[in-house]
Amino acid sequence: MFTAALIYILAVISPGPNFIIVSRFASLGSVSTGIGATLGICTVGVFFSTISLLGLAALLHQYPAFSKVATLCGSAYLLYIAYSIIKSVLAKNTGTADTTAPGATSFAKAYRVGVITNISNMKTIAFMISIYAGFLSSPRTDIEKVLVVLLCSTLEVIWYSVVALLFGQGPIKALFLKYTRQIDVGLAVFLVAFSLNNAIPVLIASR
Repeated sequence: MFTAALIYILAVISPGPNFIIVSRFASLGSVSTGIGATLGICTVGVFFSTISLLGLAALLHQYPAFSKVATLCGSAYLLYIAYSIIKSVLAKNTGTADTTAPGATSFAKAYRVGVITNISNMKTIAFMISIYAGFLSSPRTDIEKVLVVLLCSTLEVIWYSVVALLFGQGPIKALFLKYTRQIDVGLAVFLVAFSLNNAIPVLIASR
């Protein structure tokens, strides 16, 4: 159980779209919106952890097209996030910044973006399946299954909450705001590269 949790949290703390979303909401918005994104991300984590234990791998094996479609849709959404960030940068340069951009929004929208961002990343889902497949390689009781999901989910909530709290602090917010344009361009480029890295292999394999 603890081995599965350790592997899970090591994957969670590695930089990726989820980290970008939480840190950006917290630094350009507030700790509250960062926590909103965190809860959205972790909701998806709990969902896929649960269905992984219930046999998601068998379902994806039976319907492989689902994984491909989900990967392409997820990549498209991450590209949209990148587009929104670049649009916000350009709007700031002309003095017409869009307040609906991911940096300045409500707790509810931050939660929604967190959900969609995490559910869009099929590599995360595949990783969860592999973790829990190893966990299930030995007979497990229902209590053990519940406990491993609770443990992994709690660690994920703690990690992203810490990220939100750190990036929501005055000095870091000030630094982020000072270099918002450069940081946003870098984040957008990362999201585009991440999306294409996910989508291109699927498109090539489908030809």
